[in-house]
Amino acid sequence: MNDFPRVLFVTPVAFNRISGGGITFSSLFRGWPKQALATVHNDPEPTLDEVCERYFVLGAGELDFAPPFDHLRRRYRAASAVSASVPEAAAAGRIEIASRMKSMALRILGDSFPERARLTPELERWIADYRPQVLYTILGSNGMMSLIEQIRRRFELPLVVHVMDDWVAANHRRGLLGPWQQHQMQRWMQHFMSIADQCLGISPAMCDAYGKRYGRIFQPFQNTVDLARWSPFAKATLASGSPADLLYVGSIFPNAQLESLVDCCHAVARLNAEGFAATLTIATPRDHAARYGGRLAIDPAVRIEPPIEDDEAFFRRIAAADALLLPVNFDPESVRFIRYSMPTKVPAYLAVGTPVLAYGPAATAQIDYALKAGWAEVVDRRDPRDLVEGLRRVITDMELRVRLSAGARAAAGRNHDSARLRAEFGDVLRVSAAKAVQKGVSRQ
Repeated sequence: MNDFPRVLFVTPVAFNRISGGGITFSSLFRGWPKQALATVHNDPEPTLDEVCERYFVLGAGELDFAPPFDHLRRRYRAASAVSASVPEAAAAGRIEIASRMKSMALRILGDSFPERARLTPELERWIADYRPQVLYTILGSNGMMSLIEQIRRRFELPLVVHVMDDWVAANHRRGLLGPWQQHQMQRWMQHFMSIADQCLGISPAMCDAYGKRYGRIFQPFQNTVDLARWSPFAKATLASGSPADLLYVGSIFPNAQLESLVDCCHAVARLNAEGFAATLTIATPRDHAARYGGRLAIDPAVRIEPPIEDDEAFFRRIAAADALLLPVNFDPESVRFIRYSMPTKVPAYLAVGTPVLAYGPAATAQIDYALKAGWAEVVDRRDPRDLVEGLRRVITDMELRVRLSAGARAAAGRNHDSARLRAEFGDVLRVSAAKAVQKGVSRQ
């Protein structure tokens, strides 16, 4: 246990099998002793006990909208609470009114309400009982950052910051309160970047950009893949079936991949209309399917399914597909947000060697990676005909498929093997904890 410092993870995204962040954290911390890991979070997704068992779920006492905006949250909760005691139509009406009020206020004021954060006695006791040695975080909203700072100062913990997306460039860009909220966010970021013991990024591109932005050295850590376990599940044959089986797995966000995924659905419909048989399966969380399914399921050839949560079933499914899709939006707002991001699915895609069609702008890290490492057929401009032809090539061109599969498996071995990356990630936390011991602030 001495080799594993007690990590306190404070985060809006905890360990889970649903979100990209949740899967990434589960991968990086897998094998870390559970008694040396505790998580403070407000993630609505179900948490994963096989990696961490000690959780504190933030409530309104620790993190809430600042007055008077907290009134909207109370009203929404009150409307939800009465749903069991009033007729269904009346309950739905109350919730709808509260939701509309919140949406209207956000359109006027900005993309989020101001928050207030408080280290409550309950949370303080919970952390004190755990006796953490290092604080690891992906930061978050202004309120979450305020809470992180309160925890850091109270327990004098060394800080490791891990940045997943360029939300600093994308958030608080509209509304009456946007400039004020953005000013707060920038101050928090400058503060944390100046005091963090170590800084991590989700990709080499993010590390380069953030290193220049904040004058710090950033180390890249993203999702890993256990090659020793999953390489035997790699694609056995590269011959495509009929109809061709195309697959997209993962979340769907309007500021990340929605529009380009919609383009892919239309391209598959067009292939079928031209007599080229192909299907597209989209495996995504149910709430994402409910929200965007109407725009995606535009043809009988497009199917939407729940995510594959069993690891073995997941790897078998992506290896069985004829081609995997990696769509990225082209619009400036999306590019601003995800330009340095690296999807959680990429290491798994590469490990199985299934040919990939990447559709998105070369200015984003994931498309640039595909181009430079040669593991995907890339369509890097938004053109319906180019996309249709790209899909046709990645399905039918055997020489291309062999080349992409080999490039993918080579990139997985170079850049994503968990055997090496988990050890390196653990060393980051160990070094920070050791520095704290030297300074005499360890809580052992």
